[in-house]
Amino acid sequence: MKQADKRRSYGIMAFTAACCGAMAFVETAIEPPYIVKSAIKAALFLVLPIIIAKAAHIKLFDRSFSLSRKRIAALLALGALLYGVIIGAYALTRDLFDYASLVQSLSADQKVDSGSFIWVALYISFCNSFLEEFLFRLLSFLQLSKYTSKKIAYAFSSVIFAVYHIAMIGPSFPPLLLLLALIGLTAGGCLFDYADDKAGTIYNSWVIHMAADFAIMTIWHMHI
Repeated sequence: MKQADKRRSYGIMAFTAACCGAMAFVETAIEPPYIVKSAIKAALFLVLPIIIAKAAHIKLFDRSFSLSRKRIAALLALGALLYGVIIGAYALTRDLFDYASLVQSLSADQKVDSGSFIWVALYISFCNSFLEEFLFRLLSFLQLSKYTSKKIAYAFSSVIFAVYHIAMIGPSFPPLLLLLALIGLTAGGCLFDYADDKAGTIYNSWVIHMAADFAIMTIWHMHI
């Protein structure tokens, strides 16, 4: 690995970790209103990376937003399959975990009620999923893999994706469910990376991410 590539790979990883740490602090310590929190996340996960990349002469938009029409049907089918798997997993485990209490805790943490749920669900499914795919897949996988080995890019992007989400939901989850969530999120991060790997686009993982969020929002809505 060239010294310049090594510096860039370390820089991408450090920058991603810093953005995640800052957002985790905002979410868990400051706890601003949802709209303010969303604006801060957009600044940290989208605007700031674009500014830093431009200053560092890193091209973020070469193939990353190209989409083949032939992929649309396959992506929709995969999204539907993932939605079904998550809902199926919920159906199989709903007698093992108190999802109602979990949803109530999450709703209180996020300051979400039945009146605001639809807007929050739409934001999470469409906008929040894009912000996360931009940071965790476009920057921390597709770009990182240009400067380091593919294995390192896979490992870093999927693990930090999982750890970031666990930092958000950890206090609300019982230990066993927390462990399952960590494993599932890491595996999901690898799946998202794989979906984007050959195509070089984040549309693939974004569709899958949206499907997963739709499933989670469905379960949330059942108990809110």
